[in-house]
Amino acid sequence: MKGLIVKDIYCLKKQLTTYAFIIFGVVSVAVMFILSERYGNLSMAVSEMGEAGFDISSIVKTSVMFFMVLPLVCTGNIADLFTYDKAASFYKTAASLPLGTEKRVLSKFITSFVFLAVGLAVDIAMAAVISAVSDIMSFSKCAGILVSLTAVMVIFLSLVITLNYAGVAPLYSTATPLAAAVIVFLIAKIKDMITALSGDDFSSMARFFRSVLNALETKFYLFAAAAALTAAACFFISVRLAKRKRGVA
Repeated sequence: MKGLIVKDIYCLKKQLTTYAFIIFGVVSVAVMFILSERYGNLSMAVSEMGEAGFDISSIVKTSVMFFMVLPLVCTGNIADLFTYDKAASFYKTAASLPLGTEKRVLSKFITSFVFLAVGLAVDIAMAAVISAVSDIMSFSKCAGILVSLTAVMVIFLSLVITLNYAGVAPLYSTATPLAAAVIVFLIAKIKDMITALSGDDFSSMARFFRSVLNALETKFYLFAAAAALTAAACFFISVRLAKRKRGVA
């Protein structure tokens, strides 16, 4: 199984370069943010906007968290692995290996989670540094958000893998979970969004983003539980699909 994981990572080697640049860019901007927040324009902006009555802390924290999520969401495109395997008829080679279908399917999950783990490690390191030198966010709250976001990505990647085993085209297997997530989010937050968009000042939008952040900070255990259940269910479904369909594992 280790060989399959290494093979999958090599298949995504072009994406590894892009991933490295993304992580480098995120770290670089984080350093600039720290310097600006302590000594530069951001420090003055925080002071001036705070005096004007804006909730600058939530605004800055929201901006930073949206940026920090990049190493998590910009993982390797796992759907491409199925395209490469099909083009090379790799399933014929895989079938000759002394590995059961369960392990071959598991290798796809592990490969996707390896990329995710690298992004999470980078984010945890940045959160630790930013929280140590800045008063805008604490590490504990930031950690809760990162756990929630990681859980969301686990759900997304698990669904992408299962849809590919179900025979859905790679493009649609990636787009379908995204569309479903947007719809669920809109249904859950439609009232808050209407209130924020119809508000006559910026505070309504700020409250909306703050409510989303608070949910990520405090309900991380629910996201984690949902991710664990979804990943387990997707794995077992993917195994059954792989056993029934030839040319996918």
